[in-house]
Amino acid sequence: MARSEAKDTPAAAGGDTAAFPFRERKRKLDGSIHDYDTELVHRDGRVAIVRFHMTRGGGPPRLPVVVPAGSVSYGFFWARRPYNLYRWLDPEGNVIAHRLDAVTDVRFGEDGLEYRDLVLDWWVLPDDTILEEDRDELEEAIATGAIAPDDAERANDAARQVYSRYRHIIDEAVALERRWAH
Repeated sequence: MARSEAKDTPAAAGGDTAAFPFRERKRKLDGSIHDYDTELVHRDGRVAIVRFHMTRGGGPPRLPVVVPAGSVSYGFFWARRPYNLYRWLDPEGNVIAHRLDAVTDVRFGEDGLEYRDLVLDWWVLPDDTILEEDRDELEEAIATGAIAPDDAERANDAARQVYSRYRHIIDEAVALERRWAH
């Protein structure tokens, strides 16, 4: 992927909207890299929105979330926020759940985006129940020095923002989806 800071992308000037293959690259704390083939919905210097078609059903283990085959996930990645957001919709467009991840180093490139995952995740269910995942993993990484202090603070800042502003974050994503995805 051509790497560049968000402010340097050609999209920063006026925004891109397209449906070509666009790679989402997640760099995990353990050094592993996970690539996902998505479609670019919109990108500008502030936010990138991608769409991922979930052709198979299922759901995350240990959570009360069922994903029917044919569902879609919209990913919202902000250049300067300590979290991203996935908005999961069933084939009829009903909300399945929202997932937020603590992240850093979000970069938009010509053919994709990348970020570093900071361990913590939150699920927001349709009834506004918030479920936090991997707090124990973050605490262990802090205790063993596997995560840099600045990254641990950024993950905890993401937690503060998610718990205090999750409804606003989701509402903003809904507005962006309405503007760019339909």
